[in-house]
Amino acid sequence: MTKCDKTLFQSLKILLKVTKMPDQKTTSEKKLVKKPNYADILCGMGESRVMFRWRSSLWKLLWQELLAYTATFILISMVYRYTLTMEQQVQLEKLIRWCRHQSTGLPITFLLGFYVSLVVKRWWEQYCKLPWPDTIAIFLKGLVVGEPGEKRVVARMIRRTVIRYCLLAYILCIRRISSRLKKRFPSMQDLAKTGIVRPDESSRIGDEESQEVHGSNWWMPLKWSVEILNKAKQEGLVTSAPGYSHMLGRLSEFRARLSEVATYVYLPVPLVYTQVVHLAVYVYFAVSLIGEQWIIWRQPGDEEVDLYYPIFMTVRFLFIFGWLRVAETLYNPFGEDDEDFELNELLNRHFKVAMTIVDENEEHPELKKDIFWNQADPELIENPEMDIEEGFGDDKEDFVFK
Repeated sequence: MTKCDKTLFQSLKILLKVTKMPDQKTTSEKKLVKKPNYADILCGMGESRVMFRWRSSLWKLLWQELLAYTATFILISMVYRYTLTMEQQVQLEKLIRWCRHQSTGLPITFLLGFYVSLVVKRWWEQYCKLPWPDTIAIFLKGLVVGEPGEKRVVARMIRRTVIRYCLLAYILCIRRISSRLKKRFPSMQDLAKTGIVRPDESSRIGDEESQEVHGSNWWMPLKWSVEILNKAKQEGLVTSAPGYSHMLGRLSEFRARLSEVATYVYLPVPLVYTQVVHLAVYVYFAVSLIGEQWIIWRQPGDEEVDLYYPIFMTVRFLFIFGWLRVAETLYNPFGEDDEDFELNELLNRHFKVAMTIVDENEEHPELKKDIFWNQADPELIENPEMDIEEGFGDDKEDFVFK
């Protein structure tokens, strides 16, 4: 197709767009039509929908405790109102006023707020310290390169083996503290069935069933990786000395971050602090069962409002116990709660991405000029005059704006 034909084709296309009937919609316009979401209509839009979620929600964590606590409160109220004599009610009302006065001095908010902030900080730091193998894979891909022929096959084997050893160390270290990975890989035999470790390698590492803090040999695959890279450098597969040094530094960083994550689990929040916070919360609400009872109105000066259901105490229960449940949920992020780390999916992602980076399955896209080639002040905006099918066809020229 000549340039004149291309110009004529574009002109006819623009003319057809201009003369299109009003009731006809283009493909892009059809994509903008959004079907109504009835869940949004019923539950609200935006942030209001957060209150109607169930998974990982406050209602899922507290509905049983709140139901039992409210039933106990109402039971005490019924006993106070309908089973006690007048003299017994007066004595109980003195106890109610005393409990109400004493419970106001408990520093429950200070203790709980500091404890929750500490637990949430540890939870986030543990996730941030989980190592990712992407950087090591990129270094391997760029530095361990052999000449065409047998050396290139050896270089590819080295890259894949080092990444496999890094992921093996990751699994052996984290499975000791994660119930999800422990269920997925309960023994070294199950690991060998996945192919991440060979039987001869498994026998050298051991059974990994020791319950001691430092009884694991998860560091051994990283040691083998260093030895393999050292041999590759001696054989000339790694020619850059600074690059080799940086690559060993990334392996050392990978090992250090695994050690830090394991240390968080081996050294948890002091038990005494956790007990103090839980004791303060439980004692406060146990006292509130009596102290928050509504006193029967008999004479001026008594409480003029007499309610059976503890409205504001329920709200306070949701706030304080919800806060405490947040800390309990995030205390061990390697469990199987809704907010715990989904390590199985993360491990699958690491294996797929890292192996793809170091392998030679496909070539990179063909090097071509981009559409901003001759623009002095390029802007990242949609170009309506650019036809994707025509601009990126196999038999078309590079699409360049001038």
